[in-house]
Amino acid sequence: MLRRVCRGLYLYPKVEYPAGQLLYHAAARLRANEFNYLSLESVLSDAGIISQVPMNWITVMSSGRSNIFDCGSFGHIEFIHTKKSPAQLAPYLTYDPRCHLWRASVALALRDMKLTRRDLTLVDWEAAREPV
Repeated sequence: MLRRVCRGLYLYPKVEYPAGQLLYHAAARLRANEFNYLSLESVLSDAGIISQVPMNWITVMSSGRSNIFDCGSFGHIEFIHTKKSPAQLAPYLTYDPRCHLWRASVALALRDMKLTRRDLTLVDWEAAREPV
């Protein structure tokens, strides 16, 4: 019996899935024809720049329109529109094969936070200045 992840995506329960990777893989599939990369709180939390860890919520910059996908008990995927081209961002991106998505550098994630007017009060600016 298939289990619905979100609109148009289903999970076959007998297949082993890497723990914690479902939302990332779903994001890659939902916007497969768009330019997407992990950024904002998702990247900053992984890098230890913000203290709070988004639980069951990932933030993805996308050349497609902004939208939040509710994936039920799996969590949420937030797509935020960007007008930047892959060529402009290439120096600041690395491919994460575990997530099947491009991942922003800390500098790009901070710049995206400012451009999208996200809450910057959680940012540890001392940690952000440390060389990675």
